Amino acid sequence: MDLLGFSLVLVNGKRMGRVLPHRSIALFRRKRKVSKGDIVLVKHPEFGTLVKTCAAVTINGRYSLRGATPDAESELRLGAIEGRYIKGTLVAKLFKGWTLKS
Repeated sequence: MDLLGFSLVLVNGKRMGRVLPHRSIALFRRKRKVSKGDIVLVKHPEFGTLVKTCAAVTINGRYSLRGATPDAESELRLGAIEGRYIKGTLVAKLFKGWTLKS
């Protein structure tokens, strides 16, 4: 869900480890400048929607990404991506491990 520059995301998967556990709800905000260490929401051209950590900003303005666990996609496999693929940076983790009951 995207509203007024904010995106609400349900995190599926365990590759962000303790930073954003599986089934966390995270709030991201569009931001012009992304810095090393920022948790980012990415629309990766090959892997789709991902939540990763910005590992480095290259000289030509691309971003190297990494997950928080050893089994996450490697920085080399993800490649350095252009800023247009980064849709926001983490503002808040709203819930952790919630379930809906009917």
